[in-house]
Amino acid sequence: MRGFVVQYTPTPLPASAPQHGGIAFLDRDGVLNLGSPEYINHPSEFKILANAPKAVGILRRAGYKICVVTNQSAILRGLWDKNRLHQIHNYMRQVFLEQDSDAHFDMILGCPHRHRDRCMCRKPKPGMLRFGERVLRGLQPCKEGESVAESPLEDGHVDWWGDKPAATNSFDCMVGDRGSDMGAGWAQGVRLFQVNDATGIYPVLEGILNSENIGDDFHPVR
Repeated sequence: MRGFVVQYTPTPLPASAPQHGGIAFLDRDGVLNLGSPEYINHPSEFKILANAPKAVGILRRAGYKICVVTNQSAILRGLWDKNRLHQIHNYMRQVFLEQDSDAHFDMILGCPHRHRDRCMCRKPKPGMLRFGERVLRGLQPCKEGESVAESPLEDGHVDWWGDKPAATNSFDCMVGDRGSDMGAGWAQGVRLFQVNDATGIYPVLEGILNSENIGDDFHPVR
């Protein structure tokens, strides 16, 4: 499989949401749900972290579009296929909306590759974030619903030894529990918020909502 798995379901922000144009890039496992060293292999294994739907709903009401970016190498390890990933993500959408009617995911992107596949999309490469930004900001068309997309080679080009790039929008952020998440966000130039994988996104929500908060310090090669 050459590309990454896409679910694109654009929905207007809540009517009262400010129009600052920010995008919240969210890792999945350890941010929205409990992760597992054996992968989340079926919707029945998907366990929401406390207040995660509330956090996503609050972010949407605060003007953020939501783009989930998740490494899912189980696909190329032969454990299951992209259809199973869609089943898991459809279940995630359902249970989040059941708990908060604004907890909508504008885009969910899943990289199926292993580290050795040297793709442009597996975090810490920023390919999924760059694709998500282009689509959500109207710079690149994308089919609504389920599809597969590819990152151009330049999406994986990062000067890891240089200075952190400037973000397109100062509200943008990356929320994750691992260094690979922070690396992808650093390469995108966005604010970084690293979470505890047992508590996920909710405890860092206040920091995200404070646009003056520059996020966590991170150096990819130090």
